[in-house]
Amino acid sequence: MSKRIDRDYSILIVSSSEQFNTTVKKVIPGGRFNSIEIRKSESAARRELLEHSYDIVIINSPLSDGKATDFLKDIYNNNNMGIIYVVSADVFSKVAEYLVDYGIITVAKPIKDNSLEISIRLLLSLQSKIKESKKQITKLEDKMNELRLVSRAKLVLVQRGMTEDEAHEYIIRTAMNSGLSKKAVAEDILDD
Repeated sequence: MSKRIDRDYSILIVSSSEQFNTTVKKVIPGGRFNSIEIRKSESAARRELLEHSYDIVIINSPLSDGKATDFLKDIYNNNNMGIIYVVSADVFSKVAEYLVDYGIITVAKPIKDNSLEISIRLLLSLQSKIKESKKQITKLEDKMNELRLVSRAKLVLVQRGMTEDEAHEYIIRTAMNSGLSKKAVAEDILDD
């Protein structure tokens, strides 16, 4: 199955370990990200997330400041980002069981297999579906807005003496003759 490669993804790595940051950069699927940012502390990452949104956030524990679980929950509650939390093997089971209900992927370190790469690819797939859903929602909202405007314009025309059918026909005919959308015609009627 051929899949279109989307290069509109962004990733934030939160880690004070240069070795970890290098490892993550090596396993990131090539050509998929237009933005890869690294912050070395929770506080720097929090500031970054106030200014920018990311598709994926990878957090390497332990963080030098703050309690990572609170940070993870804040990201989960306030954003539509995929989250990967990398923890030491000795706490992996406990942390993974706690975070799974939040939709946070937990990966054990040291990272010996391709679990991090697979996790990133999984989140990319989910983010792709989220982006497509957002586009569909936007299209539907635009269509609903157009229908509301046209209905309001028809009501104005009915108040001016047309029947509902005549008002509907007038809007369609005017849109076709002027090369405008029904929404634009309705806005003109409402502005008069």
